[in-house]
Amino acid sequence: MTTIFSFVRRRLAASRTLVGVALIIVSVVGVVSVVRLSTPGDRVIMANSFLPAGTVITEDVIEEGRVSSIAANPSESPTDVIGRVVGSDIGGGEIITARLLEPISSSRVLISVPLGVTPPSAITSGTVVDLWSVNEDADMPPITVARNAVVVSVTDSGFGGDSVLTVLVDPIQVDRVLGVLGSSRVIVATSGESR
Repeated sequence: MTTIFSFVRRRLAASRTLVGVALIIVSVVGVVSVVRLSTPGDRVIMANSFLPAGTVITEDVIEEGRVSSIAANPSESPTDVIGRVVGSDIGGGEIITARLLEPISSSRVLISVPLGVTPPSAITSGTVVDLWSVNEDADMPPITVARNAVVVSVTDSGFGGDSVLTVLVDPIQVDRVLGVLGSSRVIVATSGESR
């Protein structure tokens, strides 16, 4: 009789071990599932306000967000979209995808240049401008260094009130613009038509 009890006791101990292992496995699977469901999602860039077609995207009109499923071709970082031109209207809170932006023109380069004269208030993000090299002594005529540059942003340099203009220009014009910076001439922007 004792042999039967010890045999039953061993069988119960073995079955409890198996049940315990099974419960641990179920517990681990449950924890992994809960953690997976509670992750914040994939990183995307969204418009924080309505952006009409033709707008040049700047840092102040976008924000990062997280979504549970990736949209087709989402932008993953602000540098992917800053300076790009909106191809079709984007609503506030909408995820910015490549199909909503104009194609990247390989013939445009983003540069920032200090201006010798504060630009008129008409020069804002999205404005097309011409950049001129002007002699500070006004003893030489102005020279055009960049035509049809698209303004990305106008900011205060923080050094004596100069403005810094960030623009998209043709690569052939970059050397002419940068050549002015090391000379006694200054750059002046004249307003063009809005894009």
